Amino acid sequence: MQLATGQRTALATLNLSDQLDIAFDVSGSASAYAPLCFVLNADSRLVQPDAMVSPAQTHSNDGAVTYQAERFRVELARLAPGVERLAFAVVPENGDLRGVRRGEVSVSGPGGPAAANWSFSGTDFGNERAIIALELYRHQGDWRLMVNGQGFADGLAGLVRHFGGNGVPDLQPAAAPTPAAQPAPSGGLNLSRPRGNGMPASSAPSSTNPPSTSSPASTPSPSRPLSLTKITLDKQGQSARISLQKAGTQRVHVNLNWDAKPSTAPTPSGGFLSKLLGNVSGVGKAADLDLGCMYELASGEKGVIQALGGNFGNAGGPPFIKLDQDDRSGASAGGENLFIERPDLIRKVLIFAFIYEGAGNFSEVGGRLSFNDPQGNEVKMQLSNPAALPFCAVALVQAQGGELVITKEERYFSGHRDCDEAFGFGFSWKAGRK
Repeated sequence: MQLATGQRTALATLNLSDQLDIAFDVSGSASAYAPLCFVLNADSRLVQPDAMVSPAQTHSNDGAVTYQAERFRVELARLAPGVERLAFAVVPENGDLRGVRRGEVSVSGPGGPAAANWSFSGTDFGNERAIIALELYRHQGDWRLMVNGQGFADGLAGLVRHFGGNGVPDLQPAAAPTPAAQPAPSGGLNLSRPRGNGMPASSAPSSTNPPSTSSPASTPSPSRPLSLTKITLDKQGQSARISLQKAGTQRVHVNLNWDAKPSTAPTPSGGFLSKLLGNVSGVGKAADLDLGCMYELASGEKGVIQALGGNFGNAGGPPFIKLDQDDRSGASAGGENLFIERPDLIRKVLIFAFIYEGAGNFSEVGGRLSFNDPQGNEVKMQLSNPAALPFCAVALVQAQGGELVITKEERYFSGHRDCDEAFGFGFSWKAGRK
């Protein structure tokens, strides 16, 4: 199976069990491309400071993940308690990902043919110096595979910070142990010894030089304080974090906006449901986009908030999520707004938008979504895919520890039901109107 960025699939659908191989085949202008596996808890944080597997540290502490010759062998049944996710990354040495001529990550049973693979090349990236390629994660007791594709301009240092670690590990295997390096028997990663260039405090992608094992004299970049101001997530799988410890229980504001120009092509009349049935009329109507969400609280409560059906949510009680209005034309300068009043109580919220009438696709009207936290910082994303599908799963918001992780999904569907099946909320759907 050829996987696309952002795609999720259960291992069972690939006929894979608890033993599998993750193999990397990357070539390009960099002197080397080092694979790396992060061993994570349910909050996507390192279970231990040195919970990484690489050419330098070839075994996880529990022995469930081993590395040899560009390939990770994973035995899911052997993972230590508390391990809920494995993230597989690629870091080029002395270069960035634009120099990749050919890149492929494949998943297979032990020694067997590839059951799934993801391909990439330098044209997919800008100045990123590291990427999270694939993730294995436990969902409702079953293991699933996700193609991430998130890049980090600050390279290995950014990857480590993203998963809650500190320092820059050495990815090169040591020729022999020395007293100064104090390697573990497996050639362990040394997280306390800084390497390469300076480490900015931000966990989001930023512009710093990459770590280097062969250029210690390269000029360091100055560190920068954490700032989410005006971050734009351009690609599927990219994410940003909002600290709940700073925001407390104050609201997170989600805004959908678009240009109120009429469609240039015939669009179905009678609203969203008639559109799906294929009635063709309504040329020239102002575009009507709707904002909504599917949510699951930490308590287990689930639901859907949207104007279709008149469920605008509740700001003063569960689920503490409120849709403020239904902008039928895009004429309101404020667009449509969703407020997550108690982000500390959520488990996950899938933000979606759909075209009720008046537009052929989201890019035609410049659809755009933004998140704002109480400190005035902003995370933005465009809905730029011209696919003629009326429903877009825009972003997934997940509570992880003391943070909200906002991931750009931008996946297009024919409607609510198909989207729900992809993200696994498990609702029962029926026809509705505004």
